[in-house]
Amino acid sequence: MKCPQCQTENRADSQFCINCGASMNVVARPDEGVRRPPSANKIYAQGKNPTLAAILSLLVPGIGQFYNGDVLKGIVMLVGAIVLSSTVWGYIYIAILGWSIIDAYQVAKGNQSLWS
Repeated sequence: MKCPQCQTENRADSQFCINCGASMNVVARPDEGVRRPPSANKIYAQGKNPTLAAILSLLVPGIGQFYNGDVLKGIVMLVGAIVLSSTVWGYIYIAILGWSIIDAYQVAKGNQSLWS
């Protein structure tokens, strides 16, 4: 383990540096050691109202996604809702409606990235 002050190599169980005497009890950051996928290519909605996005999706599935700027996902949800509302698969329409509402809220809040 390296000393945070002088960078001298110490034993892993050392409490103080053998060279400078600095404390070796360094508090680790909460995210230290956690591997995260690179998010350089992810885009997030900014400045959007999550409640408004959810209400728009409640009115018409996919409209909240258009509001958030997530056009591709909005098209998928809107077309899926239109096609499935005219068939006997009404339960799938309800599932798309629920997905649309929750997704629009989460994307507007910044918890999920856009598909675009």
